[in-house]
Amino acid sequence: MSHLRVVWPDEECPSEDDDGTLMTAVVPFYLEPRRRSLRMDVITRAQTLFSNRTCPHCQYALVKPIELDDAVVNRSGLPIPGTATLVGFHCMGCDTEWGV
Repeated sequence: MSHLRVVWPDEECPSEDDDGTLMTAVVPFYLEPRRRSLRMDVITRAQTLFSNRTCPHCQYALVKPIELDDAVVNRSGLPIPGTATLVGFHCMGCDTEWGV
């Protein structure tokens, strides 16, 4: 659980302490937990990308990772690279696909 501190301006302050300082209210709130069950940590993801950098069928060096559409988005609404769930790879040479 996290806490959000709410401060009222002087003219709208609901009450003040005995010494005249501004009162604040601490409001608890809960952040929704992210769905992290399928996601890997950074080290495992990097090792997976490195070990699958070539096609196992034709040894072609241009391999594209296949990711789910569940990436974390930034304030602009754009997906943050490396946060989507990695599920497989696609060879750009022979169109072979394989899972993680």
